[in-house]
Amino acid sequence: MLKRVLCLLIVLILPCAALADYVMAGCDPEATSRNWKTNQFFQRMEERTGIKFTYRQYTKTEDWTQAKQNMTAGDADLPDVLFKAQLTPAECIELLDKGVLIDLAPYLEEDCPNLWALLSENPDYLEAITLPDGRIAALPSISEQPLQNCIWLNQDWLNTLKLEMPTTAEELTEVLRAMRDGDPNRNGKKDEIPLAFIGSFDLKFLGHAYGLIANDYNIRAVDGKVRFMPLEENFRPFVEWLRELYTEKLIDPSGFSTSDTVRQITDDSKTNIYGGAITTMVSNFLPAAWLSSYAAMPPLAYEGESIYRSFIGPVITGTFAVTSACKDVHEVLRWVDEFYTEEVYILGSAGMENVDYVIDGDGTWRMTAAAQNNTYFSGDVLISSGPAIPGLASEAFQRRYYDTTVNFISDQLGIVNSIAERPFPYYSLTSAQEAEIAPLQMAIGRLVDESIGRWVTGETPIDDASFADFEKELKAAGLDEFMAFWQNILDGRTSK
Repeated sequence: MLKRVLCLLIVLILPCAALADYVMAGCDPEATSRNWKTNQFFQRMEERTGIKFTYRQYTKTEDWTQAKQNMTAGDADLPDVLFKAQLTPAECIELLDKGVLIDLAPYLEEDCPNLWALLSENPDYLEAITLPDGRIAALPSISEQPLQNCIWLNQDWLNTLKLEMPTTAEELTEVLRAMRDGDPNRNGKKDEIPLAFIGSFDLKFLGHAYGLIANDYNIRAVDGKVRFMPLEENFRPFVEWLRELYTEKLIDPSGFSTSDTVRQITDDSKTNIYGGAITTMVSNFLPAAWLSSYAAMPPLAYEGESIYRSFIGPVITGTFAVTSACKDVHEVLRWVDEFYTEEVYILGSAGMENVDYVIDGDGTWRMTAAAQNNTYFSGDVLISSGPAIPGLASEAFQRRYYDTTVNFISDQLGIVNSIAERPFPYYSLTSAQEAEIAPLQMAIGRLVDESIGRWVTGETPIDDASFADFEKELKAAGLDEFMAFWQNILDGRTSK
């Protein structure tokens, strides 16, 4: 009897590997109505892997930011892992330097075979998550077909007007004129807005028509040198073209308005007045029912070649990290490596087969009636919405959705993504570097965007004097220091 009791006590006292328990901390905003403790995705992952978590879920971004700062200061009881971590490069560097996070670089090849295969096949993915000193603080979210800021044109209008998709700036101008004058919506009114946009940011995505691309800092790396797009030779001809489009009412007269509502149509029974839009998704302007009417314009050719700026790109960094308090680094990394499989991507974005979705005889899939009629389905069952999760977003699964609009949009994004490129290599700034560049970017970025707006609307004439003044203002705002900063960053990346 005593022997049986002792055996029972040993079973109760010794930890069970199949029920390993870890602490996970991260942020999922209240808008998702998701509670990690009851979310079925985590429950299903526990059944799949035998690994259990207790959760410290933050529902306000500011609270999560403070929690990360507390970790940096050494004031926090550390969890084992950070999930939906939204870690900036500066936070990664600080948390590594403070010993809060562990460097994952030595572990990935052995413990994350699925992720390692992706990184090996795509060296730029590995570059994106690697800090300048070679350390890796956090794992990424990877999309096989990322969102892209495209020029979407109304294919129905092109067909009505018997026009081909434009291939040059000159052809695009003629297409927009035909949309303005040809009554393509057939309502007998001259109410068409050929191309909608929101501010200078969107208009800069037309710069590729003049061989110009740049990142959010208006810079591009070419042959090891940082170049500033607004001082490129073709920038003035580009601005002159935009001015022509605006003067002829070929682009939205309200495009520089701060109110988005003036350009939205939410009722699909209304007459469509938009020939195109510069946006990530046409549904930002128009009803979802109209999405299939718009095709992404392939990047225009300049001197026989096409370039385009990659907007978001395939990699979102900082989604998952392991702390120095973790009880078994190998085990949690093997757990998160499951996220880089199609099976777990489906589990997190569509749920469980024959419960939340079904696959029909033709190979397409659709949500079950129970899932469609469940107001809280996304929060109760899925994990993919809200801040980015680690893992691979499978384009193949998305393309099998029964609604052909999804497949169509993926095709359109593919047209642009196949040409899009990063204007500047991946980089990681420290907190000190962020503090150094922020005031320069605020002054210079605002000057560039406001100057474009004034030139395009005619508030400022496009002439030698105005461009000379522009260059003087840039210099006064610290352009020399700005360019030297980015050249140092580029030199640091390319010298590795």
